Amino acid sequence: MKAALAREHLQRIPLLRGLSEEACHALVEVAEAVAFQGGEQILIEGRQAPQLWILLQGACEVVKNLDQHSGSPVVLATLEPFATFGEMSFFHPAPHSASVRAKTNVRLLRLTRAAFERVAEEHPGMAYKVALNTMSSLADRLRRMDQWVAELLAGKDGTARVQEWAKLREQLFNGWML
Repeated sequence: MKAALAREHLQRIPLLRGLSEEACHALVEVAEAVAFQGGEQILIEGRQAPQLWILLQGACEVVKNLDQHSGSPVVLATLEPFATFGEMSFFHPAPHSASVRAKTNVRLLRLTRAAFERVAEEHPGMAYKVALNTMSSLADRLRRMDQWVAELLAGKDGTARVQEWAKLREQLFNGWML
């Protein structure tokens, strides 16, 4: 089933962009096909599970809990087929920064970090391209977030908020330089 599924979707998955057919098949073979019903939790904020997910069918929501007293969680994004998620905890061992739940019935591929490392030994170029594609995806998300924050800050009391954002961003970038 996975091999047929992979042939059907390989070219449409941005995470696999630039991989040889052999490397794609090797990666898909170590991934697990899973399904969730609408409303089921896939990732839970605050827990750690180094798994990379590829959404094949259906839709998921990325949900962030602001705090226990603020009420309902905030939906940050809706994911559609061929999107990936879980990459932050997959490449950097840390708890999930948000939850992901199935908005509809979904079919996914789940790749564990251990399985990825095993297949990367045989296909080191594959590991490099998957990491590069992930970095590109995260950079695009950061650009969109920057634009959204800039538009938000330009609203009321823009000057003070722009200064706060500049300070936060400086701290983030200084913290990232290892």
